[in-house]
Amino acid sequence: MTSACNILPSGRRANRLPVTLQTVVPTLGAAPALPRPHSRHPLSSPDQGFTPLAVPPLEDRLQTQVFHRSSHTGFTLLELMVAIAIFALVSSITFALLAAVSKAWERGTALSEDLHAGDYVIDQVVDGLQAARYRDKGDGLILKNNGDGPGAVDSITWVKEGSSLVGEDSHLAKTYHHIRFFIGKDRNGKTGAAYTAWGDEYLQPDDFDPESLTPELLSDRVVGFNCRVATNDFEMSQLHWLDTWEDDLPGGDNETNHVPRFVEITLYLKPLGGDDAPLEMRRMVDIPMANQGMK
Repeated sequence: MTSACNILPSGRRANRLPVTLQTVVPTLGAAPALPRPHSRHPLSSPDQGFTPLAVPPLEDRLQTQVFHRSSHTGFTLLELMVAIAIFALVSSITFALLAAVSKAWERGTALSEDLHAGDYVIDQVVDGLQAARYRDKGDGLILKNNGDGPGAVDSITWVKEGSSLVGEDSHLAKTYHHIRFFIGKDRNGKTGAAYTAWGDEYLQPDDFDPESLTPELLSDRVVGFNCRVATNDFEMSQLHWLDTWEDDLPGGDNETNHVPRFVEITLYLKPLGGDDAPLEMRRMVDIPMANQGMK
């Protein structure tokens, strides 16, 4: 019986076969071992034997992995400072945008309320002027000029019928009555667009004074009123506007004995801000009774 351990040409010993795989050759002798191909490690030289790489122990490898992982789980002070600065910048921009949107919303809401109040007042005055009536020279329109522009506080007086301004529940709505529209204070001390109304003079006491009546406030958002009228000369190609229409004009001419053809109404609403200009609303009214109230 011959040993299965043979010397390879490279000088290395061949692996010993297990006992069960040993070959017993009879008298002919042992079969020569076949040479195995060279198995060289990439890092070993051709003239040297196999040199295995040194592998660190498992415990050292685990400690190294834990060290590398723990070294990247936190943030440096510089990273935290940069993150805080970015957060502060984004927060300031967001708050500024929210403040601007909120302010714009408030201004829009205030503007909507002002326009609604102005439309209500100017519609009431327009309806009242279109319902003007003329019976004699005592029913003529009277316009008193008290300034121009946003600070104007003119007053206008005329005779009308219907529920405009006075309301449907008023006893005056069913008969002719006088209306005076102006900027004044009501019984509570609020200033704004106001009116007074009264019946014919013969129904009033001898000492009756329309100036003594308590005004009824239409809206405290209206702070100015400017008015002018145009003559009712239908043959004129251009309108001739006047800021005053009352009975004490120079030359003794009495213009209150008729109703003008056109009346232009301008209302000034409260400014939205301290530096804003008053909002202006203007309407021109064509009075149907003008052709019946001629000189």
